[in-house]
Amino acid sequence: MGKTAISTYILIGINVLAFGWLALQQQSLMMNSSHDVLAILNAGANLNPFTLGGQPWRIITSMFLHFGIIHLLVNMYALYVLGTLLEPALGTTRFLLVYFFCGIAAGLASLLFNLYTPSAGASGALFGLFGYRLGAEVIGNFHDRQKLLSIFLNFVVFVVINAFIATSVSVDMAGHIGGFVGGLFLAALHFRLRWFIKKKYLALLLVLLASTLFVLPKDQLRYYQIFQRVLKAEDHTDELYKNVTTNSELKDSLNAMIPVWDSIASSLNAINKIPFQLSADTAILRDYIQLRRQETFYRIKQIERESYVYYDSLEIVNGKFRSLPELTYVLNYKIIETQQELEDTIASHNALLEPARVYYDEHWKETSDINAAKYYRIGQKDSLGRWQGVAIDYYKNGDIQMKGKYSKDMKDGIFIYYSDHHTYESAGRYDKEQPVGKWENFHWNGSLESEVFYGDQIFTATVFDSLGNPQVVNGNGNAKRWYSSGQLAEEGRYKNGRKEGLWYGFHRNGRPYYKEQYRDNRLIHGVSEDLDGRRYVYDYLSEYPFPEKGMPAFKKYITQNKREPFYKPSHGKVKLTFTVGIDGSTWNYVIIQGLSPECDHEAVRLLKEGPRWRPALLHGQEKIPSQGYVEIDF
Repeated sequence: MGKTAISTYILIGINVLAFGWLALQQQSLMMNSSHDVLAILNAGANLNPFTLGGQPWRIITSMFLHFGIIHLLVNMYALYVLGTLLEPALGTTRFLLVYFFCGIAAGLASLLFNLYTPSAGASGALFGLFGYRLGAEVIGNFHDRQKLLSIFLNFVVFVVINAFIATSVSVDMAGHIGGFVGGLFLAALHFRLRWFIKKKYLALLLVLLASTLFVLPKDQLRYYQIFQRVLKAEDHTDELYKNVTTNSELKDSLNAMIPVWDSIASSLNAINKIPFQLSADTAILRDYIQLRRQETFYRIKQIERESYVYYDSLEIVNGKFRSLPELTYVLNYKIIETQQELEDTIASHNALLEPARVYYDEHWKETSDINAAKYYRIGQKDSLGRWQGVAIDYYKNGDIQMKGKYSKDMKDGIFIYYSDHHTYESAGRYDKEQPVGKWENFHWNGSLESEVFYGDQIFTATVFDSLGNPQVVNGNGNAKRWYSSGQLAEEGRYKNGRKEGLWYGFHRNGRPYYKEQYRDNRLIHGVSEDLDGRRYVYDYLSEYPFPEKGMPAFKKYITQNKREPFYKPSHGKVKLTFTVGIDGSTWNYVIIQGLSPECDHEAVRLLKEGPRWRPALLHGQEKIPSQGYVEIDF
C-alpha cells in the first residue's frame, strides 16, 4: 500500500498548468467573460453535442479545466485534502482508478442531465472521492452513531460550500451529483459486496463505464446539428449578398438556397424525441426557418421582376422575425473577436441620432401648425439636423405615404410611395437624390402603369393601361392614360423608350388641355389652354425652376454677397438641391457635394437670403413645387 500521495500532486500540477496556460492566453485569472467560457470550451470542456459528436476525449480533458482562479483553488485544496488522505490508504493505482471513475461518472451525468451547458473542473471527481470516503466510513462505522453524525455534518458543510461556489462560477451540479453517486457506488461494491477489489477488474469497470458514452441518447446532438445547419445557411446567404456581383448570379444562388431551407425544416420535423426544455425553442426555430425561406423567395422574385414592391413583403417577413420570441438556447459557440467593439460602435453611432417627427403642408414645406399639416414624417436626425436612416412619411390620418432611407438628408436607397387609398404609386431607388435603375409607377387602382429605367438617359420600357393591357412594349408603342372616371387624360407615342412626336392632353371634362411636341424625350414646343380659355406657349425650360430675375442676376447676387470662410480648402464647389415652392420661396436645402462645413453653411445662407425663384410650370401654366439645383464656387 502506498505511503505517499504522488499522483495527487501530479493531478494538482496538471490542473494548475492547464489553468495557467489558458489564463495566459485569455489574459484573465477570473475567466468569467463569455469569451473565456468559449476558450475553455475550445480547450476541451464537456458539452453534449461536442462530446457525443465525435470528441469523446472531452469527458477526460474537462476534468483538468476550470472556470477561474477561485474555482481552481477550491478544487485543488479539496483534492489535496482528499488525495493525501485516500491515496496512501488505497495506493496510487487504485486511487487514480477511483478518481477517474468518479470523474467519468460526473461527465456522463452532465451529458445526460444538462442542456447545452459547457462543464469543466475536477469537482465531479472530488465529489466522487468524498462519496467514496463517506460510503466507506458509513459502512465501516454503521453502529457508531456519534462518528456517523460527525461524518454527515462534515459532508453537509462540504456540500454547502461547493454549492455556493458552483452558483458563483456556474459549475455543473449534475456532474457533482453524478460523481458523488459514482463514489458511493464504488464504496458499496468494495466495502459491502467486496467486488472489484483487484485493480485489473476495477480498470475493466472503468473502461465499461466510459464505453456507455457511445450509447447515450443523441437528441441534443441532432438538434444541435440542425441549428448549425441554420447558422451555416445564414452565413452562406450573407456571403452571397456580399460577394455575388450580378443579379443573375445572385438569383441562381438564392434559388439553390430554397431546397436547403426545405431540407433543414424536414430534418427538424423528423426528430422523434426532443427534450421537454427544447420544445419552445423548437417551435421558434421551425417558424424561423420558414420565415428565412419566405425571405429568400421574395428576394428571388424581387430580382426576377426587378421590382422593389417586394420590399413590403420583406418588411412583413422582417416584422415577423422581430415578433419571434427569443431562443433560450442559442447554440452558436463561435468566438467573435470584434463583436463587443462592433456593438459599442453601433451604440455610439446611434447615440448621435435623435428621433424626430416633422409636419408638412400640402406642398411638403415644414410647418409648426399641426392642424394645417397634410403629412408628417417619423425618422431620425443627426446633430446637424439632417435626416439619417429609415424614414416613413404619413398622411395626416396616419396612413403611410412613403418608406425610404436617407443619408445626410439625401434620398439614398429604396423608396416606395403609396396613394391615399392604400395602393402603390411608385417604387424605385435613389442614389444621392438621383433616381437610378428601374422605377415602377402604378395606376390609381394599384395596377402597374409603367416601368422606367434611369441611367445616362431615361428609358420607358413598358406601359400598361389600368386593366393590365400592354400599350408600350420594349420601349415602343402608343400610350393612353385615363382619369378614374374613364375620361381620356393623355395620349402619345414612345419610340425606343423615349417620348416622340405629338402628345395630347385633356381636362377631366374632356376639353383639350395641351398639345406638346417631343423629340427624343425632350419637350420642343407646347401649347396649353386652361378651363377659362387662356392659352400658354412654352418649351422645356418651363419644366424647371428659375431665378425670377434670371440666372445672370442670380450669379451676380452670389458674387456680391458671398462671404468667403476663413477656414476652407483652396477652391472648390458646393453643389446643393432645394425645393422651390409655388410662391417662389425655397426650403429643404440638401448638400449633394460639400466643400467644408463653413462653405456648406454659407451656400445655404446665400439661397435662404437670396432672390425668389420662379417655380416649375406644369404644361406651361400651373405652378408646382419643384426641385432646384445650383453650384456655388469658393
